[in-house]
Amino acid sequence: MAESPPEQSELSPENPERLWLWERNVYLDERRRSWLPAVVKNNGKIQVLLRQKSIPLGPAMTPKELEAYELPLMWQLYPGKKYRGSDSILWEIVYHIKFNDVEDMLLEQMETKEYH
Repeated sequence: MAESPPEQSELSPENPERLWLWERNVYLDERRRSWLPAVVKNNGKIQVLLRQKSIPLGPAMTPKELEAYELPLMWQLYPGKKYRGSDSILWEIVYHIKFNDVEDMLLEQMETKEYH
């Protein structure tokens, strides 16, 4: 009887506790893994697809460069499959999957009325 190949997907990898902006379009988590964001605006909703990918890091952004950045400067894991941005806006974790060593997490900005 042949053995099955090892499982290549992981539906619920561990969510990073924090993601903070390091340089333009690069966030770091608490294990210094880099995450690359892609913003998607769909029917008035803002979603961010974060892909964990090891890349060479450049210098950290300066405070002046941070002023005009469109996404939160930091996300903190929050109870209930959510992140709270440094601007206090909540983001729902739509999914977090790891497949063939590629980890993707989709966040969707929640409406204010959902958490006030």
